[in-house]
Order: sequence, then structure tokens, then C-alpha cells
Amino acid sequence: MAGLRVIWVGRTQKGFVQDGVAFYQGRIQPFQPIECLEVRAAGHSGRSPEQALAVEGDAILRRLAPDDAVVLLDERGDTPDTRQFAALLQALLEGSPRPPTFVIGGGLRGGRRAGAPAARPAVPAPGAALHALGRGCVLAELVCALSSFAR
Repeated sequence: MAGLRVIWVGRTQKGFVQDGVAFYQGRIQPFQPIECLEVRAAGHSGRSPEQALAVEGDAILRRLAPDDAVVLLDERGDTPDTRQFAALLQALLEGSPRPPTFVIGGGLRGGRRAGAPAARPAVPAPGAALHALGRGCVLAELVCALSSFAR
């Protein structure tokens, strides 16, 4: 079983968001093992937003292997419905020896960076994806996708 990985920038600080993340991780576990990784948010003091994103992107890249199946979650991505997203997820699970990795936020948003593994077309994250609430929303979408092709 390949499992799933989700990488996001910054700590999940709010208790109700932590509860939502834990709830959906528990819903995913019967289908696939899941690992959620947090990379440190780059402080913006003394850095431009672009520099902070580059620091965060480098932190994400350190967590990725060249052969990882990466999906960048970005509000500018394609908009698959649940069935299309489930088909993408199933193809990733069946076609890669490594766990599919979903990346939320950081300097990889909206495109490739040198040294990044080849990424699938970005799929949309909810409007709050770069915000902590989006973490639970992404995990909820994974639950829907996994349950749709598990039937």
C-alpha cells in the first residue's frame, strides 16, 4: 500500500483546525496510511514575500524525492469534480511506487522550480488552501475520493 503524504507550510495552531485535521486523517486511515508534514513558515521580517516563498519552497523540496508523484494544490489549478479527482488519485496510487504527495502552499505554488520532481497539473485547493482551514478541506476531499473508488 503506497499511502498518501500531504505537505503544508506552517503549524496548525488553532484547536478547531487541529481537530478537523485529526478527524479527516482518521477517516483516511482505513483506506490508506497518511502522513501530514509541516514545513516551517518563513518569517517575512526582513524578507520580501517572494524571498519567503523561495525559503518555504526549498524546505518543501528537501522533503521530496525526484521520483515522488507530486500534486500541487493551488487556487489557480484545474477544477476536477470528485470523480475526476478520485481517478487522478487512483492513477497516482496505482502508478507510483512512492506515496502521492499533495503540496499546499510555499514557493512551489503555481509552477515548477528547479530541482522539483515533475508535478501533476495543479488541482484547486479551496479558497482557504493557503490558510489553515484549507488543510481540513483538502483532507476531506481525499476522503471523498478514496471512498468513491473503494466502493
